[in-house]
Amino acid sequence: MYVSTKRGPFSTCAFSPCCEFAWQQRASNEPGDSHLASNLTHLGSIVRSLADLIPRRPVVTEIQRSVSPDENTLRHRTDRIKSPNRREKITSIAEAISSKSAIEDGALGFMARFLVQTTLPHRAVSGTRYVRTDGNLSLSITDVGGTGIPYGSYPRLILIWMTTEAVRTKSRQLMLGRSLSSFMAQLGLQATGGHWGTIPQFRNQMERLLGCAISTRWSSQTEVEVHSGGDNLLLADEFNLWWAPLRLAWAIPKMSEVTLSGKFFEQILEAPVPLDLRAVRALKKSPLTLDIYAWATRRVSYLSRPTLIPWPALRRSFGVGYADTPQGYSRFRQKATEAFGRVSAVYPQLRAEVEQRGVYLRPCVTHIPRALR
Repeated sequence: MYVSTKRGPFSTCAFSPCCEFAWQQRASNEPGDSHLASNLTHLGSIVRSLADLIPRRPVVTEIQRSVSPDENTLRHRTDRIKSPNRREKITSIAEAISSKSAIEDGALGFMARFLVQTTLPHRAVSGTRYVRTDGNLSLSITDVGGTGIPYGSYPRLILIWMTTEAVRTKSRQLMLGRSLSSFMAQLGLQATGGHWGTIPQFRNQMERLLGCAISTRWSSQTEVEVHSGGDNLLLADEFNLWWAPLRLAWAIPKMSEVTLSGKFFEQILEAPVPLDLRAVRALKKSPLTLDIYAWATRRVSYLSRPTLIPWPALRRSFGVGYADTPQGYSRFRQKATEAFGRVSAVYPQLRAEVEQRGVYLRPCVTHIPRALR
C-alpha cells in the first residue's frame, strides 16, 4: 500500500522502504544542518518499521482471488471443469454469448424472483415438506398431490419455461405443445425412453412440481415494531398432461396444458429475473450452478457497494442437502467454488471473488442489461 506525500521538492512514499533513502539523500544535500539530517534519518527508520507491520494485500483481478493452493478460486474459468466434453460445450456457449446478445439470439428467459432467492432441493428429500431460509425470507414446499417434493435440474428448467412463457404471452394458460418442445430443444435436452430415460424423469418432476404448494414467509424488525408477512400459493389451478411411452407428450395430437394460479402468475409478472437461456443450457446439468447463476444476476441488480457473502449464508441458501459436519461444509464449499467458476465462464461480467470467508461480490451489470430487455 502506497500513499504519496509531498515534502518540499521531494515526493516520497509514506509507507515505502525507499523513504529512508530519500530523506537521507535530502539530509546529505544540506550539510549545514546536521540536526535536521539526524532527525530525518531517524524518522525514515520509524516509517520503514511501520511499513513492515502493515499486512500486504495480494493483488487480485475482478474475477479471481488466490486463497490457497488447493482453492484456485475463479482463476481458470473452464479449466477446472473435469469433463472435456462439458468444458468444450461451455466454452462454445460462452463464445456465442460474448458475440451476440440474448435478445438478438432469441434466448431471453425469466425466472420467478422468489424462487431465485430460495431454491428447490438439489436431491430427493423424504417427507412431504421442505423448508429453505435466506435471510429474513423462508420458503416451504408441501407435497399436496402425493407425488413427492420436486428436486434437481428438471423442475428448475420447467419453472424457467413457465415464467418465460407467462411473461411472453401474458396469459395464465400455458400450452405444453410446440412452445415447450422448442424450449427443451433450445436447452439441448434429448428425449429418451426406458426406465432411466429423460421422458419418465421429466414427467415425474413435472407432476411433482404441479402437485406442490409453496408458502413464503418474511419478517422485519425495527426498534418500534416487528412485521411478519407471507403468501400461500399453488403453482397451478389446473393441469392436463398427456404422455406417450416412447415419445414426448407434445408429439401427439392431444395437447397438454397448465393453468397457473392467479397468485403465482402475479408474482411472475411483478419482477421476473431475466436470464440468458444459452447460459442455462450450459449450466443445466447442475442444479447448484443453475441456482447460483440466477441468484448472482439478481443479486448484483441491486448491489450498490462491494459485499462479502459469508460461507454460512451461502450454505443456508444453496447447501441444505450437504451434511452438517466439517466434511459436509468443506464439500459444499468445494462444489460452490466450482459452480462460481462455471458461472463466470458464461457470465464474464460477474465480479465475484472466492475468499476464505465467503464470496466477495462487486457491483456489475446483470447478465441481461436493463437497456436490452
